[in-house]
Amino acid sequence: MKSSLRLAALSLSFCALFASALSAAPERIKIRLAPMPGIGHLVPELAVGLGYFDQEGIDVEMVNVMNYRDEDFYSTELLNDGTIDAEICWYQRVVFGIGNGQPAQAVFLIENSPHLTIFVANRVKDEIKSAADFKGRTIADSAGFSTRRYLTDVIISHAGLPPGSYTPAPTALSAKLPLLAEALKAGQVDIVSCMEPMTTNLLATKLVTPLYDLSTAEGTRRALGDVWPARCLYVSPKYIQEHPDRVQRLVNVFVRTMRYINTHSAEEIVAKMAPGYFAPDINNDLWADYKKTKTAEVAKVLPGLTQSDYTIPPSAAKLACSVLFKTDFDDSPEGKYRRAAAKSGKVQPEMTYDNRFVEKAMAEIK
Repeated sequence: MKSSLRLAALSLSFCALFASALSAAPERIKIRLAPMPGIGHLVPELAVGLGYFDQEGIDVEMVNVMNYRDEDFYSTELLNDGTIDAEICWYQRVVFGIGNGQPAQAVFLIENSPHLTIFVANRVKDEIKSAADFKGRTIADSAGFSTRRYLTDVIISHAGLPPGSYTPAPTALSAKLPLLAEALKAGQVDIVSCMEPMTTNLLATKLVTPLYDLSTAEGTRRALGDVWPARCLYVSPKYIQEHPDRVQRLVNVFVRTMRYINTHSAEEIVAKMAPGYFAPDINNDLWADYKKTKTAEVAKVLPGLTQSDYTIPPSAAKLACSVLFKTDFDDSPEGKYRRAAAKSGKVQPEMTYDNRFVEKAMAEIK
């Protein structure tokens, strides 16, 4: 009899514990997240591998905005029509979205530097010591709507030179290393403004020397006067209003993941990465070299990631908006889209971010 009573008591205790566990577990939710190709998948795929989405009760679906729009710069439309819930891309997308009537707000800053490097050709490095010496030079800095172009212009303006002080090289040179290398050798390009993977490949040619390094927060502050809000997580204001709990849980995932990134090596990060981060069709014989390449990519990115504070600094948002509003974008479709936003008068820096969720996560998650 006593044995039966003990079994019944144990059974009741187990049921109570099970019920308690069920009640403590968060309700499962689904979030459609659109990371930009490449390194934009770093945080979410690592979060999958570490189990942080599961911890928050989130079933995450990774989607590509190009499946829904012919041009990715229209991506904030997808946030506002409910096609996607959140996106990882450049902060400037938030600014241009607001200016074009498709608002978004950044809720987590992943990078506070643009990973930009400005090189000077070795044949003229004794003549070019700073941006003050860029006058009359030819610069390869991509298209007239690009981040490389307008950040190069900011650095030039800080040196006291007016707009139009240099000659932009043909856009094709910025995208193709063989053409760029030939132009450098022929004296057709004096300065190059670029990002990875071009940065590493260009250095390997031994034709250039770094002059400005904006691949870290410190280097960015020296060049621009503040950090630069680069890649971030953002959602629509409507989504924040209707689903604040979902936004909080998503930001919780990102805080946990970035803390792991900030305290581990590239090798340790890659070892925990979910399979979705890697190409699915790599031959087994090539896997070791492929993994080594992916690890090197992560290592290059780590110095430019935010460290411990993942809020969007108001001063950095103000700087970015000021730069974007003053930029003379080109007449390409994306250039016109950006120009319309910059000239709209609809955008105020404080409209571009909401730090409440990340502040709460940083305070409560230990």
